Amino acid sequence: MLNNKICIIGLGYVGFPLASLTAIKEFDVVGFDINKSIIEKINSGQSHIRDLEVEALFYEALETNRFIATSEISDASDCTHFIICVPTPVDENNDPDLLPLYTSIDMIASLIKKNDLVVIESTVFPGTCEDEIIPRLNSLTNMNEGDDYYLAHCPERVNPGDDFWTSRNIPRVVGSNSTIGLNKASEFYNSIMGGGIYDVRDIKQYNTPKFSLDSNGDLKISTIPLGSITKMHSIRDAEAVKAMENTVRDVNIAFVNELAKISDVLNLDVLDVIDGMSTKPFGKGPFYPGIGVGGHCIAVDPEWLRMASQKAGYIPEMIQLSRATNNEMPKYAIDLLQSLLNEVKLPIKGTNVLILGVAYKRNVDDNRESPFYKVRQLLNSKGAKLDIYDSWFQTENTIENLKDGLNKAQAIVVITDHSDIVKELQMTNFSQLPVKVIIDGRNCLKKEDMVNQGVLYSGIGR
Repeated sequence: MLNNKICIIGLGYVGFPLASLTAIKEFDVVGFDINKSIIEKINSGQSHIRDLEVEALFYEALETNRFIATSEISDASDCTHFIICVPTPVDENNDPDLLPLYTSIDMIASLIKKNDLVVIESTVFPGTCEDEIIPRLNSLTNMNEGDDYYLAHCPERVNPGDDFWTSRNIPRVVGSNSTIGLNKASEFYNSIMGGGIYDVRDIKQYNTPKFSLDSNGDLKISTIPLGSITKMHSIRDAEAVKAMENTVRDVNIAFVNELAKISDVLNLDVLDVIDGMSTKPFGKGPFYPGIGVGGHCIAVDPEWLRMASQKAGYIPEMIQLSRATNNEMPKYAIDLLQSLLNEVKLPIKGTNVLILGVAYKRNVDDNRESPFYKVRQLLNSKGAKLDIYDSWFQTENTIENLKDGLNKAQAIVVITDHSDIVKELQMTNFSQLPVKVIIDGRNCLKKEDMVNQGVLYSGIGR
């Protein structure tokens, strides 16, 4: 196994840490990406992603001299494993776009040899591998999947900014329709993660902790270890795992966003209510409301599941309602802003509004599907004078630092609760600033502190 050479296609938030980890585990790795600036940065020894764990993985991988990055796919001609980690976005109509995946398949087809393994990590809707990818690969390679080469699906599970659940230890699911393909993929992922391999048909015994006494009489808890690999004997089931697990999150977030709106009209603090509900030791999240759902998982994966369901003849009304609820939260936040500005006799038009945050979540430099863009569009359409600041994702910034924005802002809209921004806001004396209104889209500030400083404050549901 250690003699195999691995090609990772797509060096973004999924492929880049995976390539680094694979090199650390003593595989020779060819990382391919069409973005030449990314390739140049990697080959000069720099991480193009700002994330402590991703950077740590990469710098450890550099010491191995096993990871090369390239924009020439021919450099992967002697690879035996091809792992596709390209984005699978939705288009302007929220319909899944398979073009990046098709392009990757077309590029590697001429390189695939007998007994090679192709793994799709990109998120797809159930049936994509069987109905789209296998026929395409069979035609391009003049080989048969399951006999000549093998295809598996291992849906990515990346949680940017999480310093515990990382590429090194998060449990993974692997699916394939052939036993050989399933074993090849499982053995590869187990070799870089080392947490054990489990068959989904036997997995129920591990779903909840099992308590027993060992030979010394000490309590022993048996669960699936970190970094474990779960084998699924249907590639379609593996595809559904990713789409459904993020759809569950989206639906639950939509529900707490609904609870937040109910809390507003009933004069409740939704965070206090959620804290109370969280004391129940079963049957809950907790999930929290916010100004919008972003990222390349929750904001996208439900659309892939919706499309698959609609193609099969069923209209998933709950998914559509949840997507609509979460997509509407930026407008809800701007409606709150307009209401509070009315109280201080300020119109949105001509008012200096400071938007804090572009990234879709705390402490990452990832702007994919961020609610920021909808918020900015809404405020521009109403004639607000905007300043934008994000300490992690700086491309959209209109000011150099947070202090400059605070000194001129009449209203603030918090999109992203980066730790450094929240800390500075908590230390700011707003009574000495022109800020009249704060819309806290992440419920990250103490309401009473803002009110005591003479600021009209509204979180989402509080």
